[in-house]
Amino acid sequence: MQKRSGVLTFFILVFLFAGAGTAGAHGGFDAREAVCLKSYPTDPALFNETVGPYVQKIIDRYGLEEWKATLLTNEMHRHLGLWSIIGAKMGVRAREVLNAPFDQLRVVSFAGTTPPYSCLNDGLQVSTGASLGRGTISNANIGSPKAQFFHDDKGVYMRPKTEVVNAVRQAIKELSQKYGFQSQEYFRQLEKVAVKYWLEWDRSRMFEEKAMP
Repeated sequence: MQKRSGVLTFFILVFLFAGAGTAGAHGGFDAREAVCLKSYPTDPALFNETVGPYVQKIIDRYGLEEWKATLLTNEMHRHLGLWSIIGAKMGVRAREVLNAPFDQLRVVSFAGTTPPYSCLNDGLQVSTGASLGRGTISNANIGSPKAQFFHDDKGVYMRPKTEVVNAVRQAIKELSQKYGFQSQEYFRQLEKVAVKYWLEWDRSRMFEEKAMP
């Protein structure tokens, strides 16, 4: 059963439907600017018992930009999912590689429209600002967890490394066998696994990256 999160659910909905920020005006890999919020929550006391102990560790290790993207992704996705977190980290990494401001990327996803790979799409949209509404992300519907990113005359192809994919598959297999696939307890335990990998997966090391002309 997917958990709701009160105040956080409210601000993610406000943010997503209000439109993109103005980060593109500054150029380069700059920060996502809020539309309605004065600041993004970073106080562990604002988070549930699953996420709270990890908040500061994640921010210290990966910075505020990835924290914002992955936090908002989890709220939109309605639970802490492994593929959605991978998508968020992939989008932030693509912006970093291409030195692209928020909301300035064009994205082609190959994740398709069927879970679990399609969960990648939520992270890709939130982390880059590319969205279906703006027509800046398209879905090749191949059913593979990979994507292409373009900014100006540069591009990069990315997919998670084999060890990352295997870790996800193993986690889902073990939880399904123990608790029943998508049962209430399955989702509770999945969130514990997801926040652990949220901390452990380094976006600069977890993807195969290939520059595109």
